[in-house]
Amino acid sequence: MTQKAFFKSIALIGLLSSTSLMAQTDWIKHPQPVLSRSATFPHWKGLATADASVMKDNDTLKMWYSGSGWLTAADDCPHVRMGYAWSLNGIQWNEHPNNPILDIGTRSTDFDYDGVETPSVIKDLSAPASQRYKLWYAGRNARCKSINDHKFGYAYSPDGIHWTKYPGNPVLVTGDNSYWYNTFISNPSVLLENGIYKMWFTAPDLVINGQPTDGKGNIGYATSSDGIQWTVNTSPVLIAGDQANWDAASIAEPSVLKVGSTYHMFYSALDQWTVENFQVGYAWSSDGINWTKSNQNPVVKIGSSSQWDRFWASHPGVMYDSFDSKFKMWYTGRDIAKINSLTGYYWDIGYAASALVLGIDEYSIDKKLNIFPNPSNGVFMLEVPVQLSGGEIRIYNQFGQIVKSIASINKVEIRIETFDISNGLYIVVLNKDTTRLSRKLVINK
Repeated sequence: MTQKAFFKSIALIGLLSSTSLMAQTDWIKHPQPVLSRSATFPHWKGLATADASVMKDNDTLKMWYSGSGWLTAADDCPHVRMGYAWSLNGIQWNEHPNNPILDIGTRSTDFDYDGVETPSVIKDLSAPASQRYKLWYAGRNARCKSINDHKFGYAYSPDGIHWTKYPGNPVLVTGDNSYWYNTFISNPSVLLENGIYKMWFTAPDLVINGQPTDGKGNIGYATSSDGIQWTVNTSPVLIAGDQANWDAASIAEPSVLKVGSTYHMFYSALDQWTVENFQVGYAWSSDGINWTKSNQNPVVKIGSSSQWDRFWASHPGVMYDSFDSKFKMWYTGRDIAKINSLTGYYWDIGYAASALVLGIDEYSIDKKLNIFPNPSNGVFMLEVPVQLSGGEIRIYNQFGQIVKSIASINKVEIRIETFDISNGLYIVVLNKDTTRLSRKLVINK
């Protein structure tokens, strides 16, 4: 979380996949933040919460996030530190009583003496027990100054709560003026694949020397065999400015995940610096280097004038829940441009869940799920392709929660009663083996 900007949020997303993963997903946001700042002085997150990194660990959702506040009542400026929380549903979160769990450096020469932010956490089952959880983060040293000098640090933990910083930090720094990442680096997003660590990150190019990245925020890529020594790709993998009227100034804050053979990236973008109302874009890739931006960008926009995220909608933290076959997101939202007091504004973390399910349809594309009548007055008929009889049926609400489940239906036409379900928009999903078919359902009794 930089002192200037780069905090964000999510609302509705049109997600385009490629080749074997052909799906478009809409995202429905929870109406209120799910993890809020304390709005008290001198609390460690009195000013803001942001930058969520979330994983599903067995049946528990775990979140690491940034909080902006003060060290003590005598502190003359705020700092950014990291907290931890857990949840069973992604909406109600239990914050660790000893937050923050990652603090700033103790010496004025430490690269993270002023702040630690934008966490990216993975769980590595092949690592020693003492290093099972691994964290990469942006550290800042320029104490209380309106400049950004972020570099990347690395830490490890046996439980995701008690962290040991790597003594050789920082593990990745900016290049000189001849490189495209010449000013500061932030927002790492790390995956571990077949023994190789892969990182996507934010890096503005503020040296004007005739390069396509000049004056823009861009997204870079780096690899490592140990998570410590990194090799940065010679060029950024995603450059701002080629989609008119939305990403001309900057793209930043990537969140990358891989489902099947496809990489999915959600990121923030900005059309102009004069009004920093970041919105969210989507891109996909088969190798993590060559990306295709969605032609529907921006796919996540700021909220309406009455919503808590009406100024910022950015910094998506995304995971894929294989149990529900759904993407789930936590994001940073803000409702005002300028903060004049400790109260009366939002700068918090929200939640969104995909309304449609991502699946792999092994049959031809004309195999569809038919519902009639739709809207339903309490009873509807579901027509199932014969190849999918014997599958499971689930009905999801707009928050991704299962409201009805029917297992092992060996019929091609099924009568389903919904008298126990409230009126509204739902998604009916048929699951069988690797196949997922879905259809929107309106209940209006």
